[in-house]
Amino acid sequence: MRRLIKISSLAAVLFGFLWIALFSASMYTYTSLTSESVVAELRFEPVGQQEYLAHVRSGDFCEEQTFRVLGDQWRIDAEFLKWKYWALALGLDSQYRLDRLEGRYRATEDQNVRPTLAHDLKKITVVQVADVSETLGSLSFLTDATYGSSTYQDIDTDRVFYVYRTQTGLITRSENEPSSRIGDSGLRVRITRACGAEPGYWQRFVVWLNDRLVATIASRDS
Repeated sequence: MRRLIKISSLAAVLFGFLWIALFSASMYTYTSLTSESVVAELRFEPVGQQEYLAHVRSGDFCEEQTFRVLGDQWRIDAEFLKWKYWALALGLDSQYRLDRLEGRYRATEDQNVRPTLAHDLKKITVVQVADVSETLGSLSFLTDATYGSSTYQDIDTDRVFYVYRTQTGLITRSENEPSSRIGDSGLRVRITRACGAEPGYWQRFVVWLNDRLVATIASRDS
């Protein structure tokens, strides 16, 4: 009997550790809403009539992604997770995660008849934080609301757009495209935001664990 109890206790501890790791992996794709800060940087390059290449940096700003955008404007959507106020006081910061980038037309007539294109920005996780109330089970009373927030602007190839997250949603500011300078090699160098800090061991572990489980589930379903 004692051996059975020990095995059951060990299984419960391992299950709890696994759940915490998977939930952490989901949380690491979100960022705390503790202050206003830049979450994405966008530049646009024209390639055709109402067609652009969007050069996007987000996350740690170390890598640039390029997306085809159709229309006169661009829009970024994000998912928000808000805890109860008393839970916020205990240190559970509200969270956000970038969700989608797409183009939009200024005229609704064009929006209804012209081609559109959307791009997924979020990372796939085993635990979906948007459904965190169901995931937490008996602890769902901690969550207040999950909702979406969007920001959009007219596309201007001469400007750099910065998407900020605030306590309640996304906002956009822009500035003129900075002039490139000549580097030591003679090439033109564009100065961009520096990369973020190296992730910690726990963050790397839980993200690795999540990626392995996502790959396993995908191979099993295929």
